[in-house]
Amino acid sequence: MNVLRMICMAFSTYSRIPMPQVKWEKKNADYVICFYPLVGLVVGLAEVACLYVARSKHFPAVVTTLLVIAIPILISGGIHLDGLIDTADARHSYLPKEEKLRILKDPHVGAFGVIRLLLYLMLVFAGLLLVVTRMEGSRSQALWDAEMIYAMLLPVWCRVLVAITSVWFPKAKKEGMLQSVTGGKQITQTIILSEFALLCIVVAILGLPMAVEGRRCVLLVVTHLLFLLWYRRMADKEFGGVTGDLAGWLLCMLEGIAVAVLVPDFIL
Repeated sequence: MNVLRMICMAFSTYSRIPMPQVKWEKKNADYVICFYPLVGLVVGLAEVACLYVARSKHFPAVVTTLLVIAIPILISGGIHLDGLIDTADARHSYLPKEEKLRILKDPHVGAFGVIRLLLYLMLVFAGLLLVVTRMEGSRSQALWDAEMIYAMLLPVWCRVLVAITSVWFPKAKKEGMLQSVTGGKQITQTIILSEFALLCIVVAILGLPMAVEGRRCVLLVVTHLLFLLWYRRMADKEFGGVTGDLAGWLLCMLEGIAVAVLVPDFIL
C-alpha cells in the first residue's frame, strides 16, 4: 500500500481540492475510506481560519455563519448534500427497497429532496447563527478557544463515524463507489480510523476546559452513537444496507446533531 497515493485518491474522491493524478489500483482503493477524515481536517482548519478572520475584521454574524456553512460545500463539492437530496427522495417515495435504490441512482431531483435540503440548511443556519452571535458578544477567550476546537474537530469526528459505518454495516449493493473504497481488511481499516478518532479525543481533552465542556462532549458522543444504531436499522429496513448516498446523508445528520448539541448552552 502507498499511503500518499491513498491520500491523493481520498481527496480526489471526496473533495474538489486539486490532487496529483494517480492510477486507481484496487490495493490502494480498498483503503481510500480510511483517509476520508483528512478531508474533514481540511474543512475544520478552513472553518477555524474563517472564524478568526471574521473576528479580526468584525464581519456581521450572518456573514460569518454563511461562510462557515459554505466552506464544507465548497471543499467537498457538495457530495454530502447530493446524498441528502437523493436519500430524502428515496425515503419519501415509500416504495419497496429495489425502487428506493433505483431512485438513489436517478440523476433527477425530486420535490422532497429540495424540501429536505432547504429545511436542513435553514436549521443549521439558525443554530450556527446563535452560536456565532454569542461568540461575538462574548469577551471570554476561553469560549472562543473552545469553539475553535469544536470547529476543527467536528468535521473529522463526523467523517470517522461515517467511514466506520461504511466499513462495517452491510452494503445494499455489491458494486458501486462505496464498495470499491471499503473492500480492504475491515480490521486494518478500523485501526486506521480509530487512530483519527483517538486524535480527536486527545485534542479535545487537552484543549477543551473539561469542567465546562465535558458534559457537552459526552452528550454529543452518546447522541451520535444512538443515532448510528437507528441508522443501521433504517438502512437495513428501507434499503437493504448502506450506500454512498446514505453515507452522505449520514454525514449531514451527524453534523446537524452536532450543531443542535452546541446550541442549548447559548440560548439558556
